[in-house]
Amino acid sequence: MVWVGARYLFASAFSYRIPYFSSSYALSAPAPSPSTIKLAIVATAINRTGNIERGNLLFEQLKLANTTVELPEKMVLFKAFMKRLKQKRKGKEEKITTQWGTFIESFESTFGIREYILYNGPLTIYIEALEDTAKEVIDILKNIQYFGTSDSICTCLESRLSEPNIASCIKPVREQELTSGTIFLLSDFTKKATFDSVNPFSDRKMKKDEIVLKPYIFPIQVEKKDKNCTVYRRA
Repeated sequence: MVWVGARYLFASAFSYRIPYFSSSYALSAPAPSPSTIKLAIVATAINRTGNIERGNLLFEQLKLANTTVELPEKMVLFKAFMKRLKQKRKGKEEKITTQWGTFIESFESTFGIREYILYNGPLTIYIEALEDTAKEVIDILKNIQYFGTSDSICTCLESRLSEPNIASCIKPVREQELTSGTIFLLSDFTKKATFDSVNPFSDRKMKKDEIVLKPYIFPIQVEKKDKNCTVYRRA
């Protein structure tokens, strides 16, 4: 196994919802989770090549791979009150007749709070890959345009073989480990996870034993904080 690293610059504010938070009140972690990174790689591979089987194979190779993230020097998390569309419950849909025909209205307008992130510099992502597929992973990382939600738009500045500097990266919390920083829960896959369970076009849903929540230490400290905004600086 070798480490592959890629640096990303984000076009604007973006969000990574902390697992199990409601979509109507979605707080964000300061970095994408391991599962989000792996899914971005698999989705990009399929979008670029149209080869679904290759995406399946990549998922099997990467689902248990170690990942980490090096944060920029400073970041801001802020809460936004926003209008959104919510899918109506089954049986609550309404028919709308227009000059173009009759349609089923399946969504309704509602409101929610979502937390967004702003970085003052690039975010660096690292993932372990097999030596014989490292070049392919490097090429895929160069083509990733977003992580998680499609509004988390980014561009890759560089992608290459690179060892992470563990001291400045996030890392899983070990039992009885004493370290400074801020803890966030991030999601990752278990060995039971399958490609069909993450494929949005599959009827199969993700099971509880296919994904795991892990506490990660982020080497950051609160610099300023108020009711709707928190400024973090890398320790």
